[in-house]
Order: sequence, then structure tokens, then C-alpha cells
Amino acid sequence: GSALGTARERDGVRRAERTRSHRAGSTRPMESSNGGAAAMAWGSALGITAVYVGSLYLWPEVPSEGRNHPRTVRKRFASLAGACAAACVPVMRVITASPVSEAVARAGVTPPASLVGALGIAPRPMAAATSTVASLGLAAALFLGPLTHLAIDGRLHRRFVDALRVDTALKLRDYCVAPLSEEFAFRACVAPTLLWSGSCTVASAVFLSPMCFGAAHLHHFRELRRRRGGAVGALAAIGAQFAYTAAFGSFATFAFLRTGHLCGPVAAHSFCNVMGLPDLWGAWGHRRKSVVVGAYVVGIAAFVAGLWPATDPRLHPGSAWDDLVAVGR
Repeated sequence: GSALGTARERDGVRRAERTRSHRAGSTRPMESSNGGAAAMAWGSALGITAVYVGSLYLWPEVPSEGRNHPRTVRKRFASLAGACAAACVPVMRVITASPVSEAVARAGVTPPASLVGALGIAPRPMAAATSTVASLGLAAALFLGPLTHLAIDGRLHRRFVDALRVDTALKLRDYCVAPLSEEFAFRACVAPTLLWSGSCTVASAVFLSPMCFGAAHLHHFRELRRRRGGAVGALAAIGAQFAYTAAFGSFATFAFLRTGHLCGPVAAHSFCNVMGLPDLWGAWGHRRKSVVVGAYVVGIAAFVAGLWPATDPRLHPGSAWDDLVAVGR
């Protein structure tokens, strides 16, 4: 009887030790190598890019219609919704990780409590408003030269009135769906996945993650080659597009991380799509060249001077900038 009681006591002790060990493990930070976590996070970023671009080609291409045909455009709206839903998975995995990542534990911060908070789409009107004002204001400053050019030529009012009249599938794509879906996938999903996993610093997120955004536009090469009749012209065009989209992506990522809400980057993206690429040659040869070129210089200076003050986290109630800086150290 005593031997049986002793065996039971030993079993009870072992069960208690296993329980304590399990509970301690659930609160202890992950001790896996940071390299492995970084590889997984960057792999997720590339996966989001591949799924986003791949969703555009789910539908059989009709040569007589092309990608700008309204029927093709509407089909792609549906597949993009699925791609954006899939892009949420890595974010959810990172913010609900148990145990928490080593970087988060070391920083002593808490990941967002909800997915909508991590994605910057929480229903917080003040956060959305301050993000929109700051991001859109900075984008307008950067485009002061093109805005001045259009105003002098009497085309500014018509440009925006026409854009606000969303009466075609192409306008809906260019000014609404593309800005919303691209900012959601490449800002709201890619950046938090990298940062909350401790896989990079905020500087790396701002300057390197937009490479995924730029790469997502490389699939236009085939169409550009067909339209321009050769590979050289298509390569030049796709290179310029990559550089422009990556540069905008850095600004949009910075604005998203500093203000903490996606509304600002989406509004800035839509504005930039309405404006298009700056007409530098037209500005240089303009009849009022000094005014137009001067507006370019003033606008760029205002953008640089206002970039940090306008996105100061203290002005934006949705910002988690300080926490993200701490995690990325």
C-alpha cells in the first residue's frame, strides 16, 4: 500500500512539474534564432506579393479585351478581395504568437490586441482624419510643381472633377480599388508582419518592404513590350515604374507607421494616381518655366521640412511608432 501511494505521489509531482513548465513556456519569449523568424517574415512578404499579383491572372485572358476591358477589371476586383483576405494571415500569426517573439519581449511592449488595430483600419474617426490630413497634405506639397503646371494651363479643375466622377470601371480601379487594395496588402499587411516579428528595423521596413510593392508592378512588362514594340523601351518603362512605385511605397509606409492608420496612405495613393507621373520635360519647356520649376523646388522643400512634424505620433491617436521602433532595435 505504501509503495502504491509513493508511486502515485511521484506521478502527481511529475504532472505538476509538466503543468508549471507548460505555463512558463507560454509566457517566455521565443528563443528560436532571429534569422529563422526573419526568413519566415520576409518569406511571408514575398508570399503576399505573389498572391496579390497571381490573383490578377486567375481569369483567362481574352486577347481581344486586354486588362483594361471593364469585364476583366470587374473580375479582378473579386480576386483582389481574396488576395487581401489571405494577406491578413501572416499579420494575425505574428500578433497572436505564443510565446511572443524575442524582439517584442525584449522591447517590453504589447502587440496590437486586434487584427484591425494592427492593420490600421480600426474605426477611429480622429485617427483616420489626422492620418488623411497629414498624408494628403504631404503628397500635395510634393506635387506642388505639377499642380501649379496644371493650374497655369487651366487643366487643374478639370483633372479633379473628372477623377471624382467615378463613372467607369477603369476610374473605379485606378482611383479607388487599386489604392485601397495595394495599400492594404503592401502597407497594412507587409509592414506589420515584418516589424511585429522583430525581423527588421523601421528604417528597413520603410526602405526595403516597398521593394515588394515595386516588384508587384513588374508583370506589366509583357503588355508594355507589346505596346512599345520592343524589349528596350519596355524595360526602360518598367524600370521607371519600379523606381516610382518603390519611392512612393517608402513614403506611404512611413506615413502608415507614423500615423497608425491606413486612411492616409490610401488617400495619398489615390491622389498620386489622379496626378500621374510629373511632366518634367513639360515643366522645363513651359512658357512660365520659372514659376513652374520654382513650384517644384518649393514643394519638395515643404515636403522634406514637413515630413516628420506632420506625422508626429503625438498628433495621431492611432500611432504605435514608438513601440515599433523599440521592437526593431
